[in-house]
Amino acid sequence: MNRKIDCSLIYTLNINSKYILSSFCIFYLILFCFIPTTVASDVRLTADADRFLKQLHGADHRGMGGSFVGATGGANALGNNPAGIIAADGDRFVIHMTRFPRTIALLSKPNFDADYEDYSRFEQRASGIETLNWAFPIGKYGTIGAALSLVHEGSFRRVNHEGKALNSFPENNLAFGIGYAINLFGGTTVGFDARWLRSKVTDSINKEHFGRGYAYNIGLIQQFGKSFHAGVVVRNLSNGLSFIDPFIPDKINRDVIAGFAYQLDYSNTMIRLGLDIHPPFSDGIRTNLGVEIWYNNRIGGRIGYLRDTDKRYDSVYLLEDADYMMEERTWKAEGLCVGIGVKFGNITLNAAYTPQFTPTVAEDERIHIVQGTSVYAFSIGQDF
Repeated sequence: MNRKIDCSLIYTLNINSKYILSSFCIFYLILFCFIPTTVASDVRLTADADRFLKQLHGADHRGMGGSFVGATGGANALGNNPAGIIAADGDRFVIHMTRFPRTIALLSKPNFDADYEDYSRFEQRASGIETLNWAFPIGKYGTIGAALSLVHEGSFRRVNHEGKALNSFPENNLAFGIGYAINLFGGTTVGFDARWLRSKVTDSINKEHFGRGYAYNIGLIQQFGKSFHAGVVVRNLSNGLSFIDPFIPDKINRDVIAGFAYQLDYSNTMIRLGLDIHPPFSDGIRTNLGVEIWYNNRIGGRIGYLRDTDKRYDSVYLLEDADYMMEERTWKAEGLCVGIGVKFGNITLNAAYTPQFTPTVAEDERIHIVQGTSVYAFSIGQDF
């Protein structure tokens, strides 16, 4: 009897120790990486690559409102929560393609007659992101992965007499990364990935500038039972980019995200719920919520809600003066997200629709979106 009691007691202590240790790791990640983020002030403007690194989600997660911390897995985890790389059952590659439309927003204010009149225009150029992710399990030693990502904005500026582009897109960002994840305590996985960045931007006189640097992600996912996953990720740990011109923005902001996923399997149907939160909420609440349903592991649907904010320092066109000026303003994306997925053998196709970022307005302003309100994302993946 004593032996049975002792064995069960030891087993209970081991289980509790595992959860206590994983919970401590989550708390430590948030405490260590969140506090410096809240203390640091936005003295420098952020680099163009900062926004690029935060938009590497595939169509599957965009359809779920952008929630990914606890729900991500396999090759999709690269650049997001690297702890999820461990979920890959075999070799897998996935290609993500996201299209951001050209967005034009008119802002109006009341004139002397108390009528609202357009006074400025914001414009966000059309852009696209392509990402190729690959995950390769190495047995009990974990899983490794590699990723190549590219974002390009605007159209070709110069062509030769044959009509061929001479200098590609005026602005683009390129990232190459490697990742690694391992299971430490049964239900606890940790992951790390590193990315080399190259950013090409143009200044106000259309002169090109190149900057290079590194960014790192650290993530943890804890599984409770068969259905519940909780996680935290610290993204974009970086010293910034190196530009020769000191006036080119080079800062990359650290991003701390906590989330969970709950999965329910019923007969031939799989239902998964995901929720992410992005502290701190200095520019408004940032959260991602979504539901995913798959039937017979062949066809799936997704629906979610996205609320995200982004502080930008961009040029605004003054209609009355016919001139440009720089202005700091918070941009917000909020609304319904939908997606669909289809599987053909080892191939998975996904598509998603999400709202576009638009500038927020002051109390005495009104906004009119002339064009560009929807973001479309597509992905194709294959298991080997």
